[in-house]
Amino acid sequence: MQLVMKKLILIILTSVLSTGMLNAQKLSKNAAFDILTKWEGKWKNNAVFEKSVWTDKRTETRGTTDTNLILSNNYLEIMVYNDNNTSKHIICYDQNSSQFNRWEFKSDGSNTFWTGKWNKSDKTMTWNYIDFSNYGINGKIIENFKSDEIIKISVIMKDKNGTSLLKVNSTKEKT
Repeated sequence: MQLVMKKLILIILTSVLSTGMLNAQKLSKNAAFDILTKWEGKWKNNAVFEKSVWTDKRTETRGTTDTNLILSNNYLEIMVYNDNNTSKHIICYDQNSSQFNRWEFKSDGSNTFWTGKWNKSDKTMTWNYIDFSNYGINGKIIENFKSDEIIKISVIMKDKNGTSLLKVNSTKEKT
């Protein structure tokens, strides 16, 4: 009986450790390229901004997104056009940190920086906001690739007390 338990524990440990190692593996340049190309193309956007500290009332916006690989296919350039707002996002994979980096530059002069991890099994990129201001703002963007033509996006920003600063649910459909 003890031998069977030891074998079972060994099998479980091996499984857990190998899964952990798989999740920690660095992506090759080709694997990172394959992930970046999931955003490539022209998209139609629909976003709902829920009432929050930064949004005084529930608002729906529509727009378009144009996305292209640039600089020897190492970076993804995303141009987002919604109502009177334009933003440029730059995404790349950083081999040293084994994560994706995302810079967002908005037409009002503001900018943000995010780090992301790709989950291959559920086709989801999860971005975490980096708060350089030290105000204690936490942010998360979850992009779920439902298919090659549809991306569901959820954005949540909270202050250090957990108060909702921003909540957005969005869909991108390839045109």
